[in-house]
Amino acid sequence: MKKILIIAATHGNEPLGIEILEKLKSKGLDNFFDTLIGNPKALEQKKEYIDINLNRIYPGKIDSDLYEVKKAAENLKIAKKYDYVIDLHEASKGKNDFIIVPREKLSEKFPLQYIDLDTVLIWPDPKGPLGEVLETCIELEFGMNGRDRNEAIEKGTKIIEEFIELIEKQKNRNRPSPRFRTTRTKKQNLYYVFGKLMAENFSGDINTLKDFKLAQINTEKFYPLLVGQYLEREGIVCYKMKKL
Repeated sequence: MKKILIIAATHGNEPLGIEILEKLKSKGLDNFFDTLIGNPKALEQKKEYIDINLNRIYPGKIDSDLYEVKKAAENLKIAKKYDYVIDLHEASKGKNDFIIVPREKLSEKFPLQYIDLDTVLIWPDPKGPLGEVLETCIELEFGMNGRDRNEAIEKGTKIIEEFIELIEKQKNRNRPSPRFRTTRTKKQNLYYVFGKLMAENFSGDINTLKDFKLAQINTEKFYPLLVGQYLEREGIVCYKMKKL
């Protein structure tokens, strides 16, 4: 039984995870992890979802008539079998890469320091990601705004490859293998996502807001996140974070 599960295309219009998996497989690393296509119907149609956002309805319900609600229950049953679950995402308007822990607090069940990213977000709301109900699961978000896609694929591949190396080294501590040489662990910056700035409450220039750059609106100071990503669809100018 493999320890690692990598999920791609939780949103069908985010193919980066598929591209990273293909790169990992071309390097022969699929011997060390299993894969799960989170939302295959949406991926086929290149849509975010079919009936409802899959990343908002875990744990799901196996007898639901809604495709994603049923798929969430099926995905959760599979994911529970693994020690480590990584759900790959991309943000079209984002420029930063980060780890998302969609819960109120960190868990000792996932070694975040094995992920070669500097930034970790504790993001308990909105509800419904897989990682909210499964402590062994995290999300990796890659910002794609103005970015060369091949660079993002290479970076994501390298992150997963190093994670595999460290897990294998831990597993085989008494039997070191020449294939696995990584010894690095990281100290990471920690943020807490506590709310969102809505368009109806914002009269300024959205271009003055930059992800992870301290901003002040009236008397409130916060770090913006995903500026403009959900503006047209949901009226969210950005999410608000504090640094821990």
